[in-house]
Amino acid sequence: MKRVYKRQQEPELLKSYRLKHPDATWDKFRRRFTRGYRQVKQAIIEDQHGLCAYCEISIKRKEDYTEVDDFRVEHFFPKGATQDGGHNYHLDWRNLLGVCHGGSQKDVPDAEWRFSENKGDRSCDVPKGGKEITDRILNPLKLPGNIRLFRYTEHNGKMYVDEETCPDELKWKAKNTIKELNLNAPRLMRMRKAVIDKLTDELMLALAEGQDFDETLEWLAESFLLPDHKNRSIPFFTVGLDARPSDFLASSSKVTSRYVMSSADSPKNCLRSMR
Repeated sequence: MKRVYKRQQEPELLKSYRLKHPDATWDKFRRRFTRGYRQVKQAIIEDQHGLCAYCEISIKRKEDYTEVDDFRVEHFFPKGATQDGGHNYHLDWRNLLGVCHGGSQKDVPDAEWRFSENKGDRSCDVPKGGKEITDRILNPLKLPGNIRLFRYTEHNGKMYVDEETCPDELKWKAKNTIKELNLNAPRLMRMRKAVIDKLTDELMLALAEGQDFDETLEWLAESFLLPDHKNRSIPFFTVGLDARPSDFLASSSKVTSRYVMSSADSPKNCLRSMR
């Protein structure tokens, strides 16, 4: 999970609809004002650089008529928290996040990776549902931008709280976020592991070919950790990369270097972060 920076100005069509229909529900907006809904979806995807706000899988759009987008709009504070005459969480721009289907939709692209028949393999807003658990989990919009909260195990992609850098006042929520959103679902761990392996292979190959260590980190940072020409980030942006450059630099020693991406660090420094 990484910090989500939403644009300050809500999409114009959402704003105009909200002002005209202050008590409208999200379903009414989505179904009756499809043009406004499309604008909101696009703004969310752009703000989140194409990643799910909870698990960081890439938001995948459908490729043909037989598929559905692996994307839906999530309300961090449940729509059911809206009370008559009170704050309308349905249409609150600051309450809208873009998430994946959490492994629950069989018709998404790359379903062999993204879908699971096992309900225990579901994640993100699927286990969250409409439960009022906002006081027990982290809000992606309010994560500290300069502190690493999570790390990832290189051999299986498991996510865990960084006990050294996560502030004490956030540790309980951070651990509960992993649990409540099932962010260690086997499906997600498998996909994180694939990203870790890819980055590790690139680093090892470059070092084996005699390339300079710092130059290699710079290249990896630019290639993998910066948004592409479409402003999209790689899936699992904050996943740590475990590599063993000492395997190439020293014949017998076995020193493990941890490269962790933090939303606040420069890409190069993130890759160099040693454990």
